[in-house]
Amino acid sequence: MEKPELKSHQKIGQELDLFFMQKDVGSGLPLFTPKGATIKRIIERFITDEELKKGYEFTSTPIMAKSDLYKISGHWEHYQDSMFVLKVGNETFALRPMTCPFQFMVYKNKPRSYKELPIKYAEISSLFRNEQSGELMGLTRVRQFTLADAHIICEPKQLEDEFEKVLRLVEKIMKIFKIDDVWYRFSKWDPKNKEKYIDNPVAWENSQVTMKKILDKLKVKYTEADNEAAFYGPKLDIQFKNIFGKEDTLITIQIDFALPERFKLKYIGEDSKEHTPMIIHRSSIGCIERTLAYLLEKTQGKLPLWLSPVQVKIANFTDRNIESCKNLAEKLKENGIRAEVDFNATTMSSKVMKFVSEKVPYIVVIGDKEEKENSVSVRKRGERKIEQFSQEDFIKNILKEIEEKE
Repeated sequence: MEKPELKSHQKIGQELDLFFMQKDVGSGLPLFTPKGATIKRIIERFITDEELKKGYEFTSTPIMAKSDLYKISGHWEHYQDSMFVLKVGNETFALRPMTCPFQFMVYKNKPRSYKELPIKYAEISSLFRNEQSGELMGLTRVRQFTLADAHIICEPKQLEDEFEKVLRLVEKIMKIFKIDDVWYRFSKWDPKNKEKYIDNPVAWENSQVTMKKILDKLKVKYTEADNEAAFYGPKLDIQFKNIFGKEDTLITIQIDFALPERFKLKYIGEDSKEHTPMIIHRSSIGCIERTLAYLLEKTQGKLPLWLSPVQVKIANFTDRNIESCKNLAEKLKENGIRAEVDFNATTMSSKVMKFVSEKVPYIVVIGDKEEKENSVSVRKRGERKIEQFSQEDFIKNILKEIEEKE
C-alpha cells in the first residue's frame, strides 16, 4: 500500500483555515485566522510560562529604533541589507531585526553588580527582516515573524553552566513538542568574509574554542559549518528539513563576544572593579511561525490535543438536542477546553466527515439518549469506534490529556 503524499504546511494551513497570504498585504506577511492565531497564542503562552519558571524576566521593547542604535550593535554595518529602513523627518529609523540591542539598553539603564548575574531577559518579540522575494516560503521564511528571544548576561565563569541550562531547556521543550528529526550544527565564522563578520580574529578564535569545549563536554553530536555564524559570534544551530528536503534552522544558541564591548556593558565584580560580561543569545523554540510550519508538516495537521485550535466539535442528533449541545459547549469552555458546536441542517454522516477533514481531536454527538443520561457519544481522531462517557468523565479525561500534552 502506497504512503499518502505529504502535504506542505501552506496546503495544510489553507485546508484547516489557519493562515494565508494576501497580495494587497504583501509577500512574506502571513495573516493568521482565529484558529491559526489560537495555535500561535498557545505556543507563546507555554514558552512564556516555561521561561518564567527558569528565572527569565520579560521585557517589552520597541519594534523600531534610530539608526544610532544599530550603528552601536554593528547591524548597520553588517546587516543593513536585511533591514527595513524608514525616514522619519530628519532622522533614520529601522524596524528591529533582533531584540538584543534593546535588551542591552535595559541592562545599561542602571549600575549592575556581579551579585545580580546572571540576568536573563526574555521577550516574545515581533521582528522584521527584508528577505528577498525569491527566498520567501510559507511560514518558514517571512518578513515579519515572532521570536521567543532571550539574552543571558553573565560573568565569564558562569558561561558554561548557563549554556548547559539553555541547552537543557531547549531539549525539554523539543521533547514536549515532539521535535525529534533534527540535528545540531556548530556554525563558525569565515575570516575572509570581512563584510559579514566583526573583524576580531582573536576574539573569534577564543569564542569558537570556548563553544567547542562546551559542546564536547556536554557530549553534543554536531557537524561544523564555516561562514554560518552570526556576525557577532559563533552559534549552535538546530537544523531540520521540510517535506521538500530544504534545510533550515529551527532554534539557535549563540555566544557573543562582541556586543558587550560595543555597548560598553559592565558590572562591578567581587573585586569592586568594572568587568565586561559575556552574553548568550538564545531562543527556546525559535521563530514561532517556522516552528508551526514544522509541526504542521510533521503531524500533517493532526496537532496534539493541547495545540489543536478546536479540541472538541459537538453535533446535535436532532433539533431537540440543540440546547444540550450549547450547554455542553459552555461547560467545556468554562474548563478551558476549546469547543465548537455544529447545528447545520445536514446528515450526521456529513457532519462527521467534515469534522474528520478538519482533523478535530474529538467529535461529540448528543441525541435524545445522551441528553436523558447526561452523557456523550465520543469518537476520537484516528479511531472508528464510538464510546459513551458521562459528561463529567469526558471533561475530566480531556483535561488530563491536555495537561499531559500527549
